[in-house]
Amino acid sequence: MRLKTLALCSTALLVGLAPAAQAQVVEDPAAQNNDPTAPSQQTDTGTPTDRDAPTVSPEEEVAGEGQDIVVTGFRESLASSRNLKRNAPQVVDAVVAEDIGKLPDLAVSDTASRIPGLQVLRLGGEASQVLLRGLDEQFFNTLYNGREIFTAERRQVALQDFPSAGIAALEVFKTSTANQVDPGVIGLTNVRSRRPFDFEGFELSGTVFALHTVNAGKVTPNGNLLVSNRWDTGAGEFGILLNASYTELDYLDSEPSNTDFLATPTINGQQVRFPDVQRLFYRSGNRQRPSFNGSIQWRPTPDVEFYIDGLYQGFRNRVDDTLAAAPLFNGTYSNLVFRDGTNLLRSGTVVVPAGGPTIFSFRGGTFNKTDTYQFAAGGIFDSGPLRITADVARTNSTFTGSTESVDRQFGIGGYTVDFDLDTPQFRIYNYDASNPATYRFDGLYEEQQEAKGDDWQARIDAEYKFDEFFIRSIQVGARYTTRDAHREFGNRFAGYGVGYRNGAGVLLTQIPVNFRPVEPGFNSTDIQPFRTFLAPTYDSIRANRRELRQFVLSNPRAFGFGTFTLDPVAPNPDSIFDANEKTYAGYGQINYNFNDVIDGSVGIRVARTEFDLQGNALVAGVVTPISASQGFTDYLPNASLRWRITPALQLRLSYTETRTRATFQQLNPAANVGAPDPANGGLRTGSGGNPTLSPIESENYDASLEYYFSRTGFAAVTAFRRDLTGFIQNQAVRFTDPTLGFVEITRPVNSRSGRIDGVEAQVSTFFDFEGAPEFLRSFGIQANYTYLDAETDLLNGNTGVTSRERIQGVAKHTYNIVGLFERGPLSARVTYNKRSRFLDQIGFRGDDLYLQEGLPPGRLDLSTNLTVNPNVTVFFDATNLTAEEFEYTFSSARAGAARAEYVRFLRFDEQTFSLGLRFRL
Repeated sequence: MRLKTLALCSTALLVGLAPAAQAQVVEDPAAQNNDPTAPSQQTDTGTPTDRDAPTVSPEEEVAGEGQDIVVTGFRESLASSRNLKRNAPQVVDAVVAEDIGKLPDLAVSDTASRIPGLQVLRLGGEASQVLLRGLDEQFFNTLYNGREIFTAERRQVALQDFPSAGIAALEVFKTSTANQVDPGVIGLTNVRSRRPFDFEGFELSGTVFALHTVNAGKVTPNGNLLVSNRWDTGAGEFGILLNASYTELDYLDSEPSNTDFLATPTINGQQVRFPDVQRLFYRSGNRQRPSFNGSIQWRPTPDVEFYIDGLYQGFRNRVDDTLAAAPLFNGTYSNLVFRDGTNLLRSGTVVVPAGGPTIFSFRGGTFNKTDTYQFAAGGIFDSGPLRITADVARTNSTFTGSTESVDRQFGIGGYTVDFDLDTPQFRIYNYDASNPATYRFDGLYEEQQEAKGDDWQARIDAEYKFDEFFIRSIQVGARYTTRDAHREFGNRFAGYGVGYRNGAGVLLTQIPVNFRPVEPGFNSTDIQPFRTFLAPTYDSIRANRRELRQFVLSNPRAFGFGTFTLDPVAPNPDSIFDANEKTYAGYGQINYNFNDVIDGSVGIRVARTEFDLQGNALVAGVVTPISASQGFTDYLPNASLRWRITPALQLRLSYTETRTRATFQQLNPAANVGAPDPANGGLRTGSGGNPTLSPIESENYDASLEYYFSRTGFAAVTAFRRDLTGFIQNQAVRFTDPTLGFVEITRPVNSRSGRIDGVEAQVSTFFDFEGAPEFLRSFGIQANYTYLDAETDLLNGNTGVTSRERIQGVAKHTYNIVGLFERGPLSARVTYNKRSRFLDQIGFRGDDLYLQEGLPPGRLDLSTNLTVNPNVTVFFDATNLTAEEFEYTFSSARAGAARAEYVRFLRFDEQTFSLGLRFRL
């Protein structure tokens, strides 16, 4: 019924607008309804450029569209992005070619933060999480040259795994068409690489630069090299491209914090509320990303082309995390300061005596490794009205990771803490943190994990074009994928417990590792007086894993889980799963055009998903294999309309339906169920996955008004709504099993609905239009603003009450301002990015709705380029120039008390400076 109504409404709208459209005729040969994410088979990259622009009309001459302007550098990238947005059949934004190459970014995820509708979370010197219209990578698909790509058992690939130097464009599709690969409920991103037919002939270019990270105090080498050529032979035109890239980053983020729990002790006869533990945390490490891609193109005749593409992405992540947690309880208090009129503590001093709680600490040594390969081959036949494309691809990805964490306690013999809970910060004195004799070994935690994924994907697409008909083309196609995923995870701990153990344990100097003072952070601030203490080194932890296990086995411990042996950690049985998923998809789409004034598309994509899953049920320690299967079919219609109101002004309207499948880990049929609890009526409790989960679905409405006023300039406003159903949330479910009896399992369920309303506004131009003063023509600006209002239903598993809450991670306001300068050999870009407060975490402690919110700082980046000659450019880039802290707050209303808010933690992110050379021969 809904499809019929949609078709009738679209037809009625077209018929109503057609008479008015006849008075305004604009020829736009570039406005074709091709799939912009499909692998490029043409000489250009598939991105419209100025040569694709419509015939210049008198109105465009007035607007500056027809002026004779040489487009180079920043201007070229702005013009390419503008034309891609103008001519695409969807609502799309992009960063193209030189725009990526000249941004002060290591990875595409950093570049994404400049695009309207995208938000990022930065950690460890890079954008580690990308949100599209408020939702993270789980809710949108990321493609590489129009093909699905993923890492290990995940459905997605992280944008930060793509080095910006090796990418031709990043395209972000806010709406979809039937001929695209399934986009996810919120949209899709496409990372496009270069190919040999992108260049006129021989091309040798590269970048070499040194990257200095301020907080870590390290300099690392980075660079890329591209070689490409094409030849006319007796067998047709032939081209080869090879591109290699290497990025490396040492990082150190510093975080002082309060605990997220408000204690209510009685101090000096008064009941007080305050977070009773303060922490110092250093997130440090080294990331290396080697990457390689290549492409071969062969065009035996003008109508036929074949290609082969290959990609390798590597990720090496050395994580060296360190924590010190100072308890503020069980001591003698003085100098207490309260917030006015409350019992909420702001600051004070606590003296912890000998035999009191100790300072808990750990040093973790983690190494993660990912290798991902993708190979593809295909061809295109394009003759007359018929165009046929075919593509087959194979992806294989493996992830391994291991962690060794040495727990310690110090402060034995007593110490004094001055604490400031509002900052937060603390100082420890009356104690020698450099004396190894005051440290005790408290435990060893180990973790081992492995994940694998591979797939085959194949698609064939056909389009038939009509010249003298309002239906300009008909598109049909089919796609098949088969995907395998595997994951296993194991962990164990042995020691005396977790923290504050009053001096229990053996001397730290007895364990087989080396110690040295922790490298202090906070290089950009004077807060947090206590900054360093003794800790095992990363290298000695990783090199002595077997010796550490031997030490644990030879020393009694009072607490632990898992079985300790000299061998690496065995996987937990309930963590192991294997999955096979097959998808069959077909689509049909009609692209219409009325007098080159009104055009659009109406289509439907039908996708069938079938999967088989194998896992293990762990019941009271007994392992039993378990399997599950499921299949479902999705019908995903789309309808879009573009009205060229004038040659420079156009309106887009779009309706689509999209969906996102649950992750393999959520679908895992495994369960871990304990023994019956006699005190609770024989109830067995446990946790597990849910193979019956349905996809998350969304109905999407978009309207965009776009004004193109010059070769490099445009302004656009887009309003949108997403109605979401089937959000996945963990929930405790009780039932009676015929064998196990009364059981309560906490598992993911489809329980929530939500919505996202938003507005995006942007403007981008150089001031080189008619009438502008000469000096102003060297300057340009890009500015965008995004407003998001996102809510979802949230179930309190403790009370069974559902409430409407903000969607985690979504900031209401995001804006970017970019200033550009380009004249002669010098170009420069200054970028300022800011997000408003957002909900980071939400949870329940009994009747307490616990909230953690983030307040990101503004971020200022700089990029400068000096062209020495046509083949050599020297550049200097700097990021996070303001070095402002990222603030997180938490609030609690436990046990009916008034809601109180404290700073949860401050994070001081890395700053980077780069100096290097770009060359082109």
